[in-house]
Amino acid sequence: MKNILIRYGELTLKGNNRNHFIAKLIQNIKFKLKPFKDYVVYIRDNNSLTLEVTDQYVEDVVKELQTVFGIYSLSIVEKTALDFEEITQAVLKIARKSSKKRFKLEVTRKDKTFPMSSTEIKQKLAPIVLRDIGDLIVDVHNPDLKIEIVIKKGHVDIFDTRVAALKGLPVGVSGKGLSLLSGGIDSPVASFLTMKRGMQVDFIHFMTPPHTSPEALEKVFQLAEKTARYNHQQFKLYVCDFAMLLQELQHMPDDSYKITIMRRMFMRIANQVARKINAKALITGESLGQVASQTIDSINVINSTSELAILRPVLTYDKEEIIAISKFIDTYETSILPFDDVCSMFVPKQPVTKPKPWIAEQQEQAIMWEEILKYTVENLIDVYVFKDKKFIKEEKQNRQEEENNG
Repeated sequence: MKNILIRYGELTLKGNNRNHFIAKLIQNIKFKLKPFKDYVVYIRDNNSLTLEVTDQYVEDVVKELQTVFGIYSLSIVEKTALDFEEITQAVLKIARKSSKKRFKLEVTRKDKTFPMSSTEIKQKLAPIVLRDIGDLIVDVHNPDLKIEIVIKKGHVDIFDTRVAALKGLPVGVSGKGLSLLSGGIDSPVASFLTMKRGMQVDFIHFMTPPHTSPEALEKVFQLAEKTARYNHQQFKLYVCDFAMLLQELQHMPDDSYKITIMRRMFMRIANQVARKINAKALITGESLGQVASQTIDSINVINSTSELAILRPVLTYDKEEIIAISKFIDTYETSILPFDDVCSMFVPKQPVTKPKPWIAEQQEQAIMWEEILKYTVENLIDVYVFKDKKFIKEEKQNRQEEENNG
């Protein structure tokens, strides 16, 4: 068995809610490690969690842990008794395996009852290591081999590597949000960043058949699936057929307002879906000033239709920063597949960049949108549940029963 030490990071600062946050993190870890449940033992202490893992599964477990929000970092540790000789042997074991030459010992004595101070341990242990490994040199400022010894109550953790994790908060501690997933680069990144702050994310996508292709919809399913490794144990994708509303938008007097009004309709529909599923916020991939519909004037006019908070996690990011994150979460190559979504297909030649609320309302008064929107919400939204690594279409009868019970 090998031991993996998991550090909580900011979860330790949560005061009275700390136990709730840590319990949620452990629940999420157990779900993620479900395929390895017979090979993992969980040992919790105040500021960390240790997993005892069967040797052959350690690399796979570490890989899975690196996709769990709420973990600050992790290390594969040698665990010993509170005994200097055992500590020495564990340190030598690590040093002998390493090919690195610039060496430093770092000791943290959390258990103050241990009879040797941190300085005494280093002064006694360092010469032993140097004698045993003949070509090591001490370099306290720029070591490439730093062996850390942490003296705890009941045992000692010894390790030479800290593997960075995703940090953030465990998904689920911040409630649920509904993300408007377009099929582009930005919205999957916005969803990922919202998950990082502990929010479970469901998705809604607007399609306009026959103008948008089946391939464009398949791309959206792939993007939602790629973010699943960071999301809650089970989530939903709502696919809304927006074609009837889009057809009605063609009768607006001022074509330059088309995208603004379209996004106002998206928000109205998303609000109604969010209320049914008890989502507390909407999430979009809008970045300030990136396109005409993302100026602050446009954002204000769009916001006015929403009863819920609209989270825009990439609002201040430039395109290069968003692309870097999309590559990290492996959504970029899917996002750039050449299948257009409704927004990109119906951008007017000269979209308004500083829309006025009263003009937007005038444009809406000129069309029959309310009846069509009501019909769309009640009849033209399909629901897909992501469970056991695949999407399953939810029958409308089951959905109605769930809404009535909820």
